[in-house]
Amino acid sequence: MKKINFIFWSISFLLCTSCMVDEQCRQNRFVAMKIDFFHVVANKTKDTIKTTTLSLDSVSARGLKFDNQSSKFIYIDSVLSYKFPSTNVDLPLNKFSTISKYEVKFNTTIDTLTILHTNSDYYLSLECGCLKVHSIDTVLTTNHFIDSVKITTHTVNNTNAENIRLYK
Repeated sequence: MKKINFIFWSISFLLCTSCMVDEQCRQNRFVAMKIDFFHVVANKTKDTIKTTTLSLDSVSARGLKFDNQSSKFIYIDSVLSYKFPSTNVDLPLNKFSTISKYEVKFNTTIDTLTILHTNSDYYLSLECGCLKVHSIDTVLTTNHFIDSVKITTHTVNNTNAENIRLYK
C-alpha cells in the first residue's frame, strides 16, 4: 500500500509541476523603440515655453544600411509605420548591430535618424528563451524637419514606454 501511495503522489506531483503555465511566455515579446512627436511654442511677450503633442497627417519610416559594394545607404525594410494622424511611431532596433538608421518621412519632409545603442539578452525562462533589449546611447538627425531630440528612457524593452522625443 505504501508503494501505491508513493507512486500516486509522485505521478501527481510530476503532472502538476509539468503543466504549470509560465507567465513569462504570456508577456509581450515585441521590442520596439517608441518615438513621440512634440512641438515647442515660445511666447516672447510672456517669456514662456509651451510644449504640446504634435499630430502629423502621415509618418513613414524605412530602415537603412550601408552597402559596401555600392558605397551608399540602401533600404533594408519596407515602410515600417504609416498612420493617420500620428503622434508617435514604434521602430525596432537592429538586433545584430549597434547602429540603427532610418529614413523618416514626416508628411513631405524627410529626415535621417541614426540611433547608437547597445544590445543585450534578457532571459525570460527556459521555455521562452530570451528577449533582445537595447540601451540607447546617442540619437543623431539631419534636422530637416526635426529641431531637436531628447532621450527620455534609455532602455528599450517590451514595456511600450516612450524612449525618444522628437521636437519640431
